[in-house]
Amino acid sequence: MRKLSKQQSEYKEAKEQFEKANKEFEQKLAATKLIGKVNQETMEALIEQTGLHTALNRLGRAEAALLKWSKEMISKEKEYLNNKEAVDRMYAYIDENPQIKAQLIQAAMKMEL
Repeated sequence: MRKLSKQQSEYKEAKEQFEKANKEFEQKLAATKLIGKVNQETMEALIEQTGLHTALNRLGRAEAALLKWSKEMISKEKEYLNNKEAVDRMYAYIDENPQIKAQLIQAAMKMEL
């Protein structure tokens, strides 16, 4: 098994925590809908009970750290210098394009130390 960077490890753990919290939230929401109507107060209580909000915030921080780390790692590569403008543009608009963000996260998780 390859060694992960601190940022890769944190992202992996945060993603797993989010997926677990989201699954628990979905299950509790489905059960709550069977019992009765779901309103905003109920939704907020379920989000709090399952830790979904906390998990989402952790995942967001982990994504940002992972992407920052990956850009730093890429900037040391010779290929980066040849494509600096395109790569910098991709990172600059990362929050506006979920597909590019997802691709960069996938690539960052495959990077070797």
